[in-house]
Amino acid sequence: MIVDVTGICLTPGYGGADCPGNGKHFDASGNRLECCCDECNYMICCFYQMQCDTCTDSDCPRKSDAI
Repeated sequence: MIVDVTGICLTPGYGGADCPGNGKHFDASGNRLECCCDECNYMICCFYQMQCDTCTDSDCPRKSDAI
């Protein structure tokens, strides 16, 4: 799991479409969650079509998708 400094759990991959830190999601109070992409070590997985099925990073939160 990747947690940024604001406490948002980041989920890389798929163009960042389902990541709570992509700047398009809101918290329980209706406040927009800010974009956290610049702080994410897995940003490359969102902007380039990385292949999860060949990934060797055992810490990646998407690792279970490749199994």
